[in-house]
Amino acid sequence: MKNIFFMLLIICFISISPFAAFSFDSQSTAFSINAENKDIENIAEVQNINAFLDSLENDWNNHNSSNLIKHYSDDFINGDGLSLDAVKDLTLELWDAYPDIKTKSQDRSVRVFGEYATVESTDVFEGRSSMIRQEVDSNGVLKAVSVGQLFLKKFGPKWKITSDKTVFEKVSIGYALGSELIDQNKIKLTAPEQVAGGQQYTARIDFELPNDVKPVAAISKEVLLYPQIAAEDKFRLINEPKLERLIPSNKSGKNELVTATVGLTGGALKPKLLGLVFLTRRVNVVPVVDKLDDVSILSAPAKSILNKSIGEIDFYDKGNGSNEEKKLPENNVEPADKE
Repeated sequence: MKNIFFMLLIICFISISPFAAFSFDSQSTAFSINAENKDIENIAEVQNINAFLDSLENDWNNHNSSNLIKHYSDDFINGDGLSLDAVKDLTLELWDAYPDIKTKSQDRSVRVFGEYATVESTDVFEGRSSMIRQEVDSNGVLKAVSVGQLFLKKFGPKWKITSDKTVFEKVSIGYALGSELIDQNKIKLTAPEQVAGGQQYTARIDFELPNDVKPVAAISKEVLLYPQIAAEDKFRLINEPKLERLIPSNKSGKNELVTATVGLTGGALKPKLLGLVFLTRRVNVVPVVDKLDDVSILSAPAKSILNKSIGEIDFYDKGNGSNEEKKLPENNVEPADKE
């Protein structure tokens, strides 16, 4: 679906446009998204940014926090509202929990406009936990994929990351039998990528398990804050191939994380734990404005200088230093000064 705000804006222009006709050229360079990167200077900047991002990925994979931080601006704020210090702390915690974790960027695209740039990419992660879960005597295997954007600004000769935005993200951690079933896509968690604030949505776990394996599972939701506030899990024995939960999204506009926790049990006489599975999905929450305000395009569309007729443009008398407005008469002729 097209962006509604953009469509309303275009309709507003059309309804009051003074031009009789407009010819749209879909091949016009001026309106091509690739036009931003076609001149030689921008091509060179794209190469510089790709080298910058390769350096970022290398420092991340080497767990070099001091070099990693140098890629970010001091006023960096991520898409969930976290500061650079909070992001650094979370990264160190992740490296500590998964000492061999690595990431790889895929499908990267860079768009440059002057001193600003946007990077869109898909990043995959994989690592093994340092902790052994005693219940199943196994390390956890983490696999994740994240789709999002980085926003960059040039400070002198160097590029810095000023913010980011995650569009899609899912994580799986499997222990013992759980890791095998994740790789076979036998346990899946689904949730919407985006919902309106205050709206209810459904999160669901789907199972395709051997007949002698029974899951004990729970679905929980946490608002993405730092430090994290853990939700209470309510486990239940699952005798069906799925578990669903209806979840109300928060009204504060904070993004959410849906987590499925699954224990895999087996054994007829004395059931024992055969594996553990943790699955997460990001749900982006869009804030809802309850009442239209005076700047809303829907309540009172403001006339831009782009859609005013020539006779409506306001002029200021610069001769006497006055800031009072003086409009042209209907014939667009400035009246002669009085003697």
